[in-house]
Amino acid sequence: MAGKKPKDRRKLAAYHEAGHAVVAVDQGITVHGISIVPDELRQGHIRVDTLLLDTLVPSFEYDKGARNRFTMERHVMVLLAGYAAVVRLDPSMKGSRRVVPGEGTDYRTAMTLVSYFTGRKKETEKYLQWLEARVEGMIATPWRWHQVKRLARELMAHDRLGAIQVRRVIEDAGREWVERRAERGKWKGEHNRYSVSRSQDSGGEALTTESTENFPSSTEFTGRNMGILNPEF
Repeated sequence: MAGKKPKDRRKLAAYHEAGHAVVAVDQGITVHGISIVPDELRQGHIRVDTLLLDTLVPSFEYDKGARNRFTMERHVMVLLAGYAAVVRLDPSMKGSRRVVPGEGTDYRTAMTLVSYFTGRKKETEKYLQWLEARVEGMIATPWRWHQVKRLARELMAHDRLGAIQVRRVIEDAGREWVERRAERGKWKGEHNRYSVSRSQDSGGEALTTESTENFPSSTEFTGRNMGILNPEF
C-alpha cells in the first residue's frame, strides 16, 4: 500500500475487518471479535466460529453435496468481503490485491476452499468470480454498507470490539437505516421484516461474550483443525 499514510492504512484496515464481520453475521457465522491493532505481519484481524467448516472440510474431497458446498460458499464470501469493502470505500484499490496487505492470503484461502468443488483451474476461477460478484452485491446494498461504515467507525474509535459489541453495532446500524428510510416514505414494511430477521437470527445461534479488554491480540481467524482460514489485513 505504497503512498498510503498511516491514518489511511488504519481506515482501510477498519473497513476491511468491518466487511468481513458484516458478511459473517449476514451468513449466520458468529463473530467473536475484530481488531485493527497492528503487529509485524498485519494491520488487523477477525475471529469467527469455523467449527462447522473444520468439521466438514475433511469430507470435501469425496462429498460435493449441497451441505458442504453451502458451508464452503458462506465462508468464502466472508473471506472475500474484506477486499470488497475496501474497494467500495476506495475504488482506486481495485485491480491488484497486493496493494491490500493480507488480502492475498484471504484470496488464496478462498481459492483453496473453492478448488475442492471444481475440476480445473479455470472452473475454480469462474466459481470464485461468481462468489466475488455476490459479495460485491451484498456490500453494495445500501443498508449493509451503512452497517460496514458504522462498524468501521466504531472500530477506529476503540481499536478492538468483542462479540456482543460487533453484533450490537451491526444490528443498530441496520435498524437505524431502515427507520430513516421509513421516515422518508420508502421501504414501507421493511422495518417489520428486518425485525423478524433479527429475531430469528438471534434465536438461531449463541453469541460468545468477550470483552474488549480480554481480546487476545495474537488471535487469528483460523480454522481449528485445518489451519487454512486466516483473513487478515
